Amino acid sequence: MRGLVVGFLAGLFLIPFAGNTGLITKIPHAYLVMLVGLPVAAVPILWQLSKFILVGILNTSIDFGILNLLIFATGYDKGLPVALLNSVSFSCAIVNSYYWNKTWVFRGSQQHRGEFPQFLVVTIISAIVSSLIVGAMTQYINPPGHLSSEQWANVAKAVSVVFAVVWNFLGFKFVVFRHE
Repeated sequence: MRGLVVGFLAGLFLIPFAGNTGLITKIPHAYLVMLVGLPVAAVPILWQLSKFILVGILNTSIDFGILNLLIFATGYDKGLPVALLNSVSFSCAIVNSYYWNKTWVFRGSQQHRGEFPQFLVVTIISAIVSSLIVGAMTQYINPPGHLSSEQWANVAKAVSVVFAVVWNFLGFKFVVFRHE
């Protein structure tokens, strides 16, 4: 049941991203894919990894959705201002990430006293590097081709996600939620 909830929420938060990037008009039945396809994808093959990936999709969806809402609301789409907006969106995703990883993905891990501070250290490093990547790419690299500055901000965000996924999984698996 949690997989369906996580999948649905991920689809819901992807809607603003799909709207800002134009994907909503390019993907047939995009709303159906996001709101039904992701929950169906919750059927696991490799249970822990599939749960981590699904929670990661939700976290990324929250991160991208809130970032795009903030870009739309403020008009900031490059440099330090978008890096600060990225910090806000990433922080929201971090809170969500802790909840789902603690209660669902790594549920069998031993709880230990330093768990939450360790979680914060892993994710704060990830947030700092992610924001630096987004800020630097949008400030110092012009959007290629016909990409708008909003689309380029999303490309920069996607690049930062690659780092965050690898760093967070390794940090959560072997440091924060390790089995004793």
